[in-house]
Amino acid sequence: MARYLIIRLSAMGDVAMLIPLLYAVARANEQHEFILLTQPFFTELLLDAPDNVEGMAIDIRRGEERSFLGLLRYARRLRHEHFDAVLDLHDVLRTKVLRSILRLTGVPTQHLIKPREGRRRLVADSATKDLTPLPPMWSLYQQVFRSAGLSVPEAIPPVAIHPSLRATFERLHPELTQSVPGRLRLGIAPFASTRAKTYDPALMQEALRLIEESERFEIFLFGSRGKEQAQIEQWATNRPHVHSVAGRLDLSDELILIASMDAMISMDSANMHLASMVGTRVFSVWCCTHPAAGFLGIGQRLEDCLQPEDAPRRPCSIFGDNKHCHTGPDFACSRALRPERILEAVLTLSEGAAS
Repeated sequence: MARYLIIRLSAMGDVAMLIPLLYAVARANEQHEFILLTQPFFTELLLDAPDNVEGMAIDIRRGEERSFLGLLRYARRLRHEHFDAVLDLHDVLRTKVLRSILRLTGVPTQHLIKPREGRRRLVADSATKDLTPLPPMWSLYQQVFRSAGLSVPEAIPPVAIHPSLRATFERLHPELTQSVPGRLRLGIAPFASTRAKTYDPALMQEALRLIEESERFEIFLFGSRGKEQAQIEQWATNRPHVHSVAGRLDLSDELILIASMDAMISMDSANMHLASMVGTRVFSVWCCTHPAAGFLGIGQRLEDCLQPEDAPRRPCSIFGDNKHCHTGPDFACSRALRPERILEAVLTLSEGAAS
């Protein structure tokens, strides 16, 4: 038996994308143990994990591990965990420090190889822009597992919610789990971590109105606490078939609820990857980023990606963390998708259910 340390510290979407693959690898290599090192909050993503998978927390935001000296002390702690190999699926400064110290003690290491040159061509604002799709991030993760000599399945099933977890959730939240005759359950996560990846809120409100007026969906609005929660609750006011769950659930319960949806609408955001993790179909809205960068949710379909009709300079960013886009500071691509296109996409879902 070997103990593998798997490192992925952020972002939430990237960790969520890893979970189904990690479970599949763990089940294909039952003789080994797999320890996922990530931030404390993200360990909640290890929902109903195989017996040979566990989480280990490192607090790089509020803990002493934020500092370089604290990181070194944490690395010394890892030395006493007797890992047989380290798989760095992040390859940033912090993870390079951790894996390098463990390598100096004789622990073999493997790390993620990022397609940096392809990413540069993808976001170029010139004749060198190349929209050739890059390898999906999950396939790059697969390569790291293979390089460690592990058996890696080609098929990556979503995480199945255990019936007991689902039953407990239904008992605690009956108002969120009751089926409404003639209506499909549709989740909408209208925000992303950055403005550049967020569809214009006024247009999103219009899309919500159109979907609501179709009378085919029971709608659940997802978002974080604070400003998002306040805005979402306002959108849901006086709408009997629109429910705000923003800020109401912990992460594991939110995953259980997302798994009960017939589909989700989300940005290129963590919510797309949370839904993908539990096998829920996603109609994803893309603004300054592009699915060709390799960050489409695992198991999702390219035809369900809703992209601006007239934004030839997209993408201008891989991660959506830019403060300005190629067209200026107004993020024109966040307004280049008609709300009617979102309605048309989700109506195909209801038509399929009716046939």
